Amino acid sequence: MKGKIFLILTLIFLSVVFFTQFKLINKPVVDNDEGIYLTSFLLVDKGYPAYKKTYFSQPPGFLLSVYPGFVLFGKTLSATRLTVGLWSFIGLLAILWISFELKSKWTGLLVISLLFLIPPYYNQTLTFQSDILITTFSLISLATLIRFRKNYYLPWFIISTIFLNLAFWTKFDITFFPSFILVLFLLFKEKKILTKNIINLFLIFFAVSLGFFVILILPFGIKEVFNNLILLRFQAASSSTASFLLFDYLKKDIVLLVIILGSLILSYFKINKSSFSQKIIFLWSIFVLILFIFYRPLFPHHLVILTVPMVLLFSQLIDSLFSNKKLFQFIVLIMVIISLSNRIYAMANTSTKIINDQQQSAVDTIKKYTHPNDVVVSDEEILNGLSGRLPPPELSDISYVRIKSNNLSPENFKKIINTYKPKLIIPWNGRLESMKNFKENLTVYKILTSFSSTKNIYIRISQ
Repeated sequence: MKGKIFLILTLIFLSVVFFTQFKLINKPVVDNDEGIYLTSFLLVDKGYPAYKKTYFSQPPGFLLSVYPGFVLFGKTLSATRLTVGLWSFIGLLAILWISFELKSKWTGLLVISLLFLIPPYYNQTLTFQSDILITTFSLISLATLIRFRKNYYLPWFIISTIFLNLAFWTKFDITFFPSFILVLFLLFKEKKILTKNIINLFLIFFAVSLGFFVILILPFGIKEVFNNLILLRFQAASSSTASFLLFDYLKKDIVLLVIILGSLILSYFKINKSSFSQKIIFLWSIFVLILFIFYRPLFPHHLVILTVPMVLLFSQLIDSLFSNKKLFQFIVLIMVIISLSNRIYAMANTSTKIINDQQQSAVDTIKKYTHPNDVVVSDEEILNGLSGRLPPPELSDISYVRIKSNNLSPENFKKIINTYKPKLIIPWNGRLESMKNFKENLTVYKILTSFSSTKNIYIRISQ
């Protein structure tokens, strides 16, 4: 009977999540990154290879995991969001898999219920960014690693290694690596695997990682990937002056803050008595927390990387406090009801207009005064993505990070403009206008229309 109740609750929860995800696929764009990545994908689809032609600030794993869905589902922003949403759904299934492997299935249901009460998580499940992807890949790596510990079936270890590499090459994520190593160490300490077998596992790990790199990453070009990614990150880190951003973000998210504090307090008293899995997840959580304290630049959407392991840890620790499992199951039931209610409320109160009226007017203007093959430059890249009028591939990403770090210098911008002679230039959100001598580069342009003092469309008046 208990098994049927759990199954019914889980199916209801997953069904509501799937339905609301689909209904929210056209929610408003609130992060400029979505426009940047959509424009980049459209340029790649048009024949400008990523990194070698199209500037792309995300590692190749992002393309590998989302681009197939982008093509399959229609080459739109909705297509990319659907792909990310499906990956996030797989992440939920991975959490349930982990809970079954640890014989704590109700804990898994608590985890996924809590996740949909935390804005950094549920916002990213339908945002065209990479953060939710790496948490999913890490969860799959963890699930298969736990499975390997049970039966020592080598393919599980290989799958775990593949998804660990995919997480790394999607956002240079190293947050699960220490936990991965800890598993091997604990297996050796428990004397469940001989020394020579541990060495063999490390050799297999390096062989699989090398094969992953050679087959899937190397074709993008080492030099080009370095120039697009590593160089930008060093420049961005050196130019970032903000400190303790993590604490500022957490103060605005009470649920996540309570979960983090609760996890740290409970771990302090229970870490010596923690199970194998709790130690793994504890190290994962602590490593992310420490990393985020020093990570620069840190943005709100990065919090999802911290949210998943912390909620996993918190839920396991809460479960261990209850000797009366019926009471624990009742609490989980309450959390499921609250989480589903919140999800349905969010769906009912979220607009289904991807862009606002002002942005839509800009898109209409772009289409009216340009042909499909005309070049259009804008720092509000969603205007490029939705109008289908693309920028030069070198300007697929006009972000504050690139401009502030001088990765996109005024001199390079001027050179690109002179080479491609875009039909329209659209400073919209302050990024272009923050560039030195920006208006001096518009001598052959005049204002076509203005939406505000800072939102203008310039049209080229000479060739």
